[in-house]
Amino acid sequence: MKINFLWLAYFLPCIASAQQPAIITASEAIKMAWENNLSIKIIQSNLDIATVQNNWANAGKLPTVTGNLGNTEALSNLNQVLNSGTIIKRNGVTNNIVSANLTATWRIYNGNRVTATKARFEELEKMGSLQVEQQIQQIAYEVISTYYNIVRLQQQVKATKANIQLSQERLLIAKTRFDVGNAAKTDLLQSTIDVNEQLIGLQEIQRQISINKVSLTTLMKNSQDFAFEIADSTFKIPTIVYTNIVAKLDTQNVSLLLAEKELALIAKDRIILNAQKLPVISLNSVTNYNRTIATGGLFLTNMNYGPNIGVSVSVPIFNATQVKTQLKVNTIQQHQQELRKEFIKAQLKEDVLIAFQEYQNALSIADIEKTNISIAEENNFISTERFKKLQTNLIELRQAQASLIQAQDRYINAQFRAKMAASAIQFILSEIGSE
Repeated sequence: MKINFLWLAYFLPCIASAQQPAIITASEAIKMAWENNLSIKIIQSNLDIATVQNNWANAGKLPTVTGNLGNTEALSNLNQVLNSGTIIKRNGVTNNIVSANLTATWRIYNGNRVTATKARFEELEKMGSLQVEQQIQQIAYEVISTYYNIVRLQQQVKATKANIQLSQERLLIAKTRFDVGNAAKTDLLQSTIDVNEQLIGLQEIQRQISINKVSLTTLMKNSQDFAFEIADSTFKIPTIVYTNIVAKLDTQNVSLLLAEKELALIAKDRIILNAQKLPVISLNSVTNYNRTIATGGLFLTNMNYGPNIGVSVSVPIFNATQVKTQLKVNTIQQHQQELRKEFIKAQLKEDVLIAFQEYQNALSIADIEKTNISIAEENNFISTERFKKLQTNLIELRQAQASLIQAQDRYINAQFRAKMAASAIQFILSEIGSE
């Protein structure tokens, strides 16, 4: 029994440390989500496909070579009359025919269709990379939003616990005043209700923290029994300059870059369509081997072999104006894509301006509310002391505490708004997770 106790005493610290929740930063949460998120892996596989397809052989630049081999055995009856008057007549003649050929075709000119096709594959690969980056940024933004919402809720927990202590102190004063007959029971009852109300509010905040932790765990693709705590206790709000945002918009926003790639694809499609109106010149070569062995007939053995080479030219003459129609459609598509790009750009400028105004407004409110908290704390302290000395009533003290609670709540929410507005701007510029 003593030995078992010693073993337990040895392993208990290890077990306790093993059960300690992991402390994760926002950057670590983003990294875990990037490594494990299935949607990123799916889009990455699309990029892998585009990368594999991007080669000159797939674009049609390299020659095609085909080899054929045949061996035929035949049994026939022979009846031949030659111009010399000789008659050959035999039954059961066997024939063995062996044929082989090697055919090579190489298009040496097709109106730059091959070059345009290869360039199209390159654009598709770049689009695949941008789509992966877009999904990466989307996941990072969702992680940041959830992570700092937990930070917000934890700050509210801290503030609520401090307010509960103030309310409990008020309850104790009200009870003391009631016990000595200096106050009505309604003050005691109201103070009790206020404490219970704040305790319920605390439980609700803690429930929201649990829900957000489940969401964050899902984003990080960990099992739901993964225990962790948030490392950050404050909001890390970056400094943002509006002119810098606008300057980066054209070169960093993924949606705009994808719109440009779509425009480039349409341009490559036009080159490919125009190539259908031009002649195609191909270099052709065939190497043949044919051998026939027969047991009767004019030729008992017949063999020929050797290469040949030639050039073929295919000239399109009439195709019922199909290419012309497709080119007209391509022109409309190009104009449509240019309009779409301008629309995306205008929408992004609007989103950036709104987010930046929200960022500035939230920071301004946070500064004001920080001052309000100091004033409300002093006012609450004075009201509490006056309440102790019977110089004021419960209504005034409750109002002072309510002002403090509201100022704290507004300050926390303003900081959270500023952080989310900054994150929205970083998301637009594809800079989430880069800080």
